[in-house]
Amino acid sequence: MNINAARAIPPDQLGLALSEVLLEWADVQEKEFVKAIDEAAEACNQTAKQYAPVSKRRRAGTYRNSFAIDKGWQERHHYAAEWHVEAPEYRLTHLLENGHLTRDGTHRTKAVKHIKYGRQIAEQVLDERLAGLWGGS
Repeated sequence: MNINAARAIPPDQLGLALSEVLLEWADVQEKEFVKAIDEAAEACNQTAKQYAPVSKRRRAGTYRNSFAIDKGWQERHHYAAEWHVEAPEYRLTHLLENGHLTRDGTHRTKAVKHIKYGRQIAEQVLDERLAGLWGGS
C-alpha cells in the first residue's frame, strides 16, 4: 500500500476531511436527483401532449399549450417538479380524462386518457434514472 505523505491527513483532522468528502458526494448526488426529476417531468409533459386531443375549433391547440411544469426547491433537500394544466384550460382536464355528456345531453364523449399515460412514462423514466444513479436494477 503506497501512502502519499503530501496527502496524508493527521488523525485529528480525519473527521473534518471525511465530512468534506461526504458533503461533496451528497451535493453531486443531489444534482443527479434533480436532473432525473426534471427528465421525468419533461417526459410526462411530452407524453401528455402526444395523447391530448386536438380541437377542431378555432382555438385548436390551446389546451396542449397550457401544459406546464413547475420546478423548484420547496425546502432544503426537497426538490419537486409538478406537471399541471394552466388556467383557464385546467377545467377541461376532468372532462377529457373521464368523458362527459355532450351539450345536448343525449350522448357521451369518449374518455381520452392523456394524463394517465404521462404519469406512467414519468414514473418509468424516474425509475430508470434512479436505477442508473444507484447502479441497481
